[in-house]
Amino acid sequence: MQAFEDVNKRTARLVSNIPLIKANLKPLSFMDVDQAAYVSALLGVYEKNDVSLIRDLYIWAYKRSSQRYTAVQQSLGEPNLLKLKYREPIREIVRSIILEKVAGEQVVQKIRDLIEKQNIPEADRSALFNLIETEIISLHDGNVARYRVRPSEFQEWKDQR
Repeated sequence: MQAFEDVNKRTARLVSNIPLIKANLKPLSFMDVDQAAYVSALLGVYEKNDVSLIRDLYIWAYKRSSQRYTAVQQSLGEPNLLKLKYREPIREIVRSIILEKVAGEQVVQKIRDLIEKQNIPEADRSALFNLIETEIISLHDGNVARYRVRPSEFQEWKDQR
């Protein structure tokens, strides 16, 4: 694995993380590795058949990468399991609201009707309603594409409100 080369090397770095991820370990990144230290470690392997430098560099890089990954993971927070479970119904309901140009107080009833048609378990309906309502309130030009809505369709709906 050669961290500072292009072409297939980039792919090799990505693929080398597959066993780590499968083992539920954090992925490796060489972002903070000094290129001179890396080249010296490679030369140790190529010229002296000594893997100690590259081993030490790899361990250092993995520890550093692991710390960075943990920080990023904590900043992202926990995934919303309800949102994951009902991803498609949420998308369909929000899309229907926009395409049918439902506005004002009619939105609440339309969301309830569409949730009922989706055969969502009673225990999840209230939380799902709140989630969809929040999604609709949070709509803007930058996120409307995730609901498979064209900007012109979104603009027409906004003009209705």
